[in-house]
Amino acid sequence: MIIAKNLRLKYPSVDHKTFDNLNLEIPDKQKVLLVGPSGSGKSTLLNVLSGIVPELIDLPMKYDKLQIDKHCGMIFQDPDAQFCMPKVYEELAFVLENRQVPRDEMDRHIEEALSAVGLDVDKEQYINHLSGGMKQKLAIAETLLQQADTLFLDEPTAMLDIESTADLWNKIKDLWSNQTVIIVEHKVEHIWQHVDRVILINYDGAIVADDTPINILNNYEHLLSEYGVWHPKAWNAAPQPIKYQPQITDDDKFEFKDTHIKRSKHELIHIPYREIDSGEWITITGRNGSGKTTLLESMMQLIKYDGKMYFNQKKLSKIKEAAQHMYLVYQNPELQFMTNSVYEEINIQFKNHKTDEKKADALTLSMLQTLDLERVKSQHPFELSVGQKRRLSVAIALSSNSKFIILDEPTFGLDSHNTFNLINLFNERITKGQTIIMVTHDPEIISRYPTLRLHVNQQQLVEVEEVAHV
Repeated sequence: MIIAKNLRLKYPSVDHKTFDNLNLEIPDKQKVLLVGPSGSGKSTLLNVLSGIVPELIDLPMKYDKLQIDKHCGMIFQDPDAQFCMPKVYEELAFVLENRQVPRDEMDRHIEEALSAVGLDVDKEQYINHLSGGMKQKLAIAETLLQQADTLFLDEPTAMLDIESTADLWNKIKDLWSNQTVIIVEHKVEHIWQHVDRVILINYDGAIVADDTPINILNNYEHLLSEYGVWHPKAWNAAPQPIKYQPQITDDDKFEFKDTHIKRSKHELIHIPYREIDSGEWITITGRNGSGKTTLLESMMQLIKYDGKMYFNQKKLSKIKEAAQHMYLVYQNPELQFMTNSVYEEINIQFKNHKTDEKKADALTLSMLQTLDLERVKSQHPFELSVGQKRRLSVAIALSSNSKFIILDEPTFGLDSHNTFNLINLFNERITKGQTIIMVTHDPEIISRYPTLRLHVNQQQLVEVEEVAHV
């Protein structure tokens, strides 16, 4: 039994409490889905119930009773947060060493775990060479090897492709019969009908509904929608696609010519020729590890490749040349934060346009309001939730004057409100001639919005007409 009675918790830099008099009991072997708006404290609650707070993260916290299961496993939103060894096999062997598994049995256990999550790597594979989706598979494999009594899953499939997401949830459901499982997840279509209980938290971190999935959907759909919670009917409120045509001119055109995208010496994608015009909304899909992120980084001249790339018929070879026209939003938002406050991260972009200070302040406040970041504007970017960090990273890019906005999984970890707000912003920018290029695994975005769908298949970047083929 997991119990929290009269739990109170507050982040030192925030005025309001994350939790105030929160009460929760979860019986053994129950499967619980925890939902609520972005920034409502869902991940923080998992950290408390798993013992990470305060054992590893020291936060001011009080309670009348806190009973947790110390034999638990955790999958974080950011898989890098749970790795402590440089290589894949070493990381998994470390888990088995803690379980005192004999050395001669380790390889079998490791190979079974990697096979279960569909991660094909050799024994010398370095973790930092894996794609975001491959890292997430490794994190899940690691948790499977722990054989914990309680599982805490914080967006466990956020970076996985569509097929891998379905496969992983099927695997987890096959294995969880004797475990207590507490889940924070946005892709609820795979698990909504399989959990025993859905707990709905509001903006203030208070539990406002706690019932079976069918009763929550029947009785609280209005609250789910109001809080931006993804539920089976959420996409009914999505923005409508707008009709626009790419502006085909010689200006603001990107070209690949006999380009070979590589990771180390291994070729991932060959592009004989491809041009991208201004005013496009392009989605790039493909299996985890197929080279999508490497493609984006190569476009920014961050990674070496063979062949040529051009912008406005001028050959690109340096980061500075690419950065004059394009802005890349990474999978890990923290890589692009430079200042000590949310407000300043956005404001500095508008000031870089040579906009006067008063106008820059007004534009900054408008962007903060649009992406629901106004109440955290004075916080340090590293103190935000994963969803808030993601929104801030996209806000920074959209506040720049770049012709091409290049985004790596821009909507993972976002609630429906903020996903739809981003879609509206993307629609607006496309109509003004800006180009959006995004790697995404979201089937609804892929099917509804892009002017061009590209898919990485067998080392080729192919155009896709029918979404079912993606």
